Amino acid sequence: MKRVKWILAALLVFAAISAWGQQSFASISFGASLPQGPYGSTGDLSSSGYARPGGAIKFDAAYFPVSYIGIGGSFSFGSNFANRDSLLQDIVLYIEENASSVIDIPEDAEIIYGSGFWNYINLFIGPNFSVRPSQRIYIDMRVLAGGTILRAPEQELRINFDGTEIYNRTSGNKLAFGFTAGAGLRFMLRSELALRVGVDYFQSRAKFDYKFDLFRGVAEDIPPLSADFPVRTLELNLGLAYSF
Repeated sequence: MKRVKWILAALLVFAAISAWGQQSFASISFGASLPQGPYGSTGDLSSSGYARPGGAIKFDAAYFPVSYIGIGGSFSFGSNFANRDSLLQDIVLYIEENASSVIDIPEDAEIIYGSGFWNYINLFIGPNFSVRPSQRIYIDMRVLAGGTILRAPEQELRINFDGTEIYNRTSGNKLAFGFTAGAGLRFMLRSELALRVGVDYFQSRAKFDYKFDLFRGVAEDIPPLSADFPVRTLELNLGLAYSF
């Protein structure tokens, strides 16, 4: 008899939670993009991203055909500053150590260097899970995957000394696989509008080349350098969600 009472009580609680209903939603949020692992490290052009904290904009949505389990999608844009000083120092060191003839760049050499930002655009889709512990609070969890467009910092370096000119360029977009996993909380401000906070882990992979040209009357050789490392960020975001 006690077991029956417990089962009935559990069913009543489940019915009460279900009665609140699960709401599909669309949201926009803004926040920080914090580099993790090799993406934010320095010291090795081939395996470091030299990325610094930046920002992210996210457009998210989830549709729940049944309670608790739905399908979610995300379109986001993130940008990270480049650690300019460390990047320039390591590029110059690579040139001196890998040129086909001995190159010693003097301290008074004319160096003109410009560096952009890391940029990434994501379009993801996947399962979205949501529970409603109270009438005004939703807790969301998701694992999404899809395509990422990565753009390494566009760089241009010119070094001039003693009739020698060295030119380095790095640019280009790469399409890669990416995924995100995270959790968020929606606090209902009114029946259709909620404040949404979230934390997401994002990962993809960067592959690009540093290319060099050396001119000293005749062209000499500085071999190109291939970079390959995971792009990982932790994204903290805050925004508004509209329920439908």
